[in-house]
Amino acid sequence: MKTVGQLLHAQRNQKGISIEELSSFTRIDTKYIQALEADRYDLLPSETFAKGFIRNIALSLGSNPNELIAVFRRDFRHPEAGPAKPLSHRLSHTPFRFSSQFLPIVLGVAIFVLYLGFQFRAILTPPPLQITKPQPGAVLASPLDIEGTTSTDSLVTINEDNVVKPDQNGTFQIRISLPIGETSLKIKAVNRFSRSATVTLPLTVISK
Repeated sequence: MKTVGQLLHAQRNQKGISIEELSSFTRIDTKYIQALEADRYDLLPSETFAKGFIRNIALSLGSNPNELIAVFRRDFRHPEAGPAKPLSHRLSHTPFRFSSQFLPIVLGVAIFVLYLGFQFRAILTPPPLQITKPQPGAVLASPLDIEGTTSTDSLVTINEDNVVKPDQNGTFQIRISLPIGETSLKIKAVNRFSRSATVTLPLTVISK
C-alpha cells in the first residue's frame, strides 16, 4: 500500500508539475512539500497543518483530498504500519512467539508447584490405616490373625511389641497371641515422615 508521499509524488509527476510550481500554486513552502513526498512527518509543523497542505496540494493536482488525508492519517498515527504492514504482521505473530518461548517455562513451574503440593500433603497427612480382620468387638480364640492395609512406606506396630511391614500393595498380616478375657488391640502405622495413624479394637479372647 502506497504512502501519501508516494501518491503525491506520483500525481505531481503525472501532471508534469515541479515542486517549485506546486509551491507557487498552493503557497506552501517547498520544504514542506518535499517533506510530505518523503513521508518525513517530523519536518511538518503539526498534523493539522499537514492535513491542510495535503488538501491544498490534492485540489491543485485534481485529486480527492479526503482519500489522501485518510492515507496520511493512517501513516502519521501508525508510522510503523508502512506499505508492507509490518505492524499487523508483528502483532499477529508476537503472541505466538511469546507463548512458544515461555510455555515450557510456565508448564515447568506449574508441574513443580504441583509436585511441592503433593510432597507437603504427604508430609502433613497421616498414613491410611484400615483393619480388615478382626472386626471390633469380635469374640475369638488366640492366636489370632490381624490383617489390614496402609501406605507402603509405613511400619505397623501392634500393642507396641509386634512390628510388621506391609507389602508392595500396602497389605499387612501378622498372627499374635493374646490372653483370655476382654482385651484390646492397639494398631499403629507410622510413615517415613513420622506421621502416624492409630486404630484401637476391643476384643474378647475365649480360649487358647
